[in-house]
Amino acid sequence: MRFGGLMIGLVFLSHTLSAQEAETPVPADVAELKAEIEMRFSQFSDELNQMLVVGQMTLSVDGAVGVSPSVVNAMAERLKYLNQSYNALDVKWNTYYQAQQMDIANDEELMDKVAGLEALKQTVKDTLDAKTQSVESIIKFADADKFIISQVAVYKNLYQKAYKLSLLKNLAPQLEKLKAKEQIVFTELQTNYDQAKASCEVVPVLSKRMKVLDEQYVVMKSVSEKVQALEYKPFFQRIKDYVLGVAAVAIILMFFNLAFAKFKAYRDKVKNLSKYKKMMDNQGQGTKYPTI
Repeated sequence: MRFGGLMIGLVFLSHTLSAQEAETPVPADVAELKAEIEMRFSQFSDELNQMLVVGQMTLSVDGAVGVSPSVVNAMAERLKYLNQSYNALDVKWNTYYQAQQMDIANDEELMDKVAGLEALKQTVKDTLDAKTQSVESIIKFADADKFIISQVAVYKNLYQKAYKLSLLKNLAPQLEKLKAKEQIVFTELQTNYDQAKASCEVVPVLSKRMKVLDEQYVVMKSVSEKVQALEYKPFFQRIKDYVLGVAAVAIILMFFNLAFAKFKAYRDKVKNLSKYKKMMDNQGQGTKYPTI
């Protein structure tokens, strides 16, 4: 009996202590620590969201007139500052989290906030990486644009110069040097043109400017092909080639004119047959036949 009473007393005491513990408020230092951690979370979140807003801003580039160097420099400096700020904040956050890791791990609400903050960090990092790639592409496009346009004046009179060198046999070595030099320039031109197209795929707003570069590239490529095809020919050979060229054009035109004449005759024939059939149909409708 004494043993049973003792057990009942111990159980009652245990329940009493548990109830007292449940009613005991959280120590002030624990509550203050949680509030301080939440405040720091809020600060980190605010800074990350500011970076996200700036990083998501649309890149404004006037593709019709090319890319202004001042605009490129401004965008590059902005991205450089944002990336440096993010890296500094990342180090700061990791240091703080490691120092408070034990306290945070004991609170499920704080652990959820940690997960949310890590997701926000990744979003900001992805946004900054994408924007950095875009700015780098714009910088490459601007360099390619500058080079391509600079060659327009070079190619403008290049064919005339090469043609004059091809007129005299003793100028053939100079013509070959000019052709070799032009080939080097065109290779660099091709490289820059390909770079501009690749950058345009990353930053579609550059498409309008790319149309201008396309037009200039086609013209310069045509001049390059003509220059490379030039060679010294005697005067009579040039006259012969010219006459043959004119004759070839004349034959082609004659062929097209003959084909067009046949087509026109066939079309007129079909049209006349259609008119005749319609006329016969109309006459048939007006004829009265006797009925029994």
